Amino acid sequence: MTEQRSTSTGTQRTYTLREAARAVGVSQLSARKLFRALGYAEVADQPALGDTELSALELAAGMVRDGTLDEQTVLNLSRAVGRSLDRLATWQVESVAERVDGDPTATVALLEQLGPRLEALLAIVWRRLIDDAVDRVVVPAGEAFERAVGFADVVGWTQVVQSLDEPELADLVRRFGDVAGDVIADGGGRVIKTVGDEVMFSARGPEDAARTALELADAFHDEPLVPGVRVGFAHGPVVARLGDLFGSTVNLASRVCRLAGGGEVLTDARTATLLTGTPGLRLRPLGERQVRGVGRVPLVTVEPVGRREQRGGYAPGEHG
Repeated sequence: MTEQRSTSTGTQRTYTLREAARAVGVSQLSARKLFRALGYAEVADQPALGDTELSALELAAGMVRDGTLDEQTVLNLSRAVGRSLDRLATWQVESVAERVDGDPTATVALLEQLGPRLEALLAIVWRRLIDDAVDRVVVPAGEAFERAVGFADVVGWTQVVQSLDEPELADLVRRFGDVAGDVIADGGGRVIKTVGDEVMFSARGPEDAARTALELADAFHDEPLVPGVRVGFAHGPVVARLGDLFGSTVNLASRVCRLAGGGEVLTDARTATLLTGTPGLRLRPLGERQVRGVGRVPLVTVEPVGRREQRGGYAPGEHG
């Protein structure tokens, strides 16, 4: 057996890829595919795997051997775990490091102390989110289904980046993600992804998306760190893949967001017709605008109104 090697957290890395594959009884190619899907750095001749990785390989091989899943499905599931947990692990380490002012030794010590509780928390939340995901996204593979999709991004991002130093920019990005995530969750939606100054979210229907969009615009109106956001959303067919959403509806929502002004919420006329008569919403036609990659699209501003101001919704043809 190859000489053991320890990680910074004390985990023993005992096996080479060849030794791990032999111990589990799978080919070296199958083992390499799995660890690549899980996001591990390339492992070959050096001792890079421990008993926990051996257990992961045994679990994956067992699901294929007993016929529960085929190899490709196991790799797809492993890839989902690897990509998601890579970001989760980095986020958690960053948060803990901030708590101890970036001291590496203190970071490792605190992570070792928190490890069992973080693992237990992960299992609890994962089970709940699996239940929620079954209700939300299970459709025949590759088939389109109806969903509302929205985007919100920070106004004047280029100027903001140039005006802040790195710690200030990190605070802004974190604050934007935290507030947006809370608003979307409170509205019953789901954060699909965040990329710097932009968050993509989904909602079951156009009304939920509209209310979430307005809440997002309002939440950042007086936010000291974030100089306001603009929001766009659309409702229509989407395709789900690897936790993301794709299709013309997603593209339209993204493009509509780019046309909004600071604090403004926009949607397309087709989605607006679905919001007709919704209490608390005012729908103001803007006419047609050229939307990149889509063509000329009638746009509608979505605004909140007080109870005394409520009136009928947007009707087809009002956009001029």
